[in-house]
Amino acid sequence: MRLAAVKPNDLAVVKDNALIPIGEALAREGKLSQGCTMIDLITRYDPLKDWLEKAASGDAQVPLNPKQLGAPVERPSKIWGAASNYRRGASGLDSASGRGSAQQMTAEEIIETTFLKPPSAVVGPEADIVIPKNAETIFPELELCAVMGKKVRSISKQEALGAVFGYTIILDVTARGYGSNKSLVATRCVRKGFETFAPIGPWITTKDEIRDPQNLEMRLWVNGDLRQSANTSAMINNVAELVSYLSTVSTLYPGDLIATGNPDSPSYQKQLASGDVLKAEIQGIGSMNLYVVKEN
Repeated sequence: MRLAAVKPNDLAVVKDNALIPIGEALAREGKLSQGCTMIDLITRYDPLKDWLEKAASGDAQVPLNPKQLGAPVERPSKIWGAASNYRRGASGLDSASGRGSAQQMTAEEIIETTFLKPPSAVVGPEADIVIPKNAETIFPELELCAVMGKKVRSISKQEALGAVFGYTIILDVTARGYGSNKSLVATRCVRKGFETFAPIGPWITTKDEIRDPQNLEMRLWVNGDLRQSANTSAMINNVAELVSYLSTVSTLYPGDLIATGNPDSPSYQKQLASGDVLKAEIQGIGSMNLYVVKEN
């Protein structure tokens, strides 16, 4: 099932090229409160699943207008981001493993470099990515994003995927040259934390429709030019390993987001400029457009 947030304050099931609004019906039937959020729906999804499937089979559809979609999870309690989590070693876009020098760190060392992005960075599809003042070197990083479905703490790798609700697309936007401190590790959370630097969407595809999160094609176009192309099979720490490890660091809540890593090293990425149009696509989820502007 694909579940979307619809502006200004509704939820919908996505079916083909149509939306089936469900927010008012959920409230009318006493299943969720008026103005319920995606996190509310995720938290109550199991007992609501049959109802949602019935709603999705109905005829109360409206045409899908991407500009009406909001961020599928507007305010997660946290956004974890994996760093350097692809094998790399390739130089061309025809490789699934990501471009740049092959990783030299161990998987354990890599997972310990995971960082936090603030929830205030979230925007939805068809939104603007805003280049901040004094932060001109902006780069997009296309990533598969796991959306948590359950409150978990110290969950095992074997059980971790069971706590995932579904998957969406995230761009881990980065102001790579920002700040006077030359340590990119020390300033990572700042460089990745600006407003609009966590576009997600276009919706959430529930995990039952993603047969294998470790075998999904990912592509990013900028102004129609293919800039990134890889497969999630090249992750060093897979989704289950990330969820399990991060649950030992902090309690994970429904709606929390885990960005699973960008395939290409910085040397193979190109800086964004005002006026650029991005299209991000991940197999089994969908695609979304974003637009680059400068802060006034």
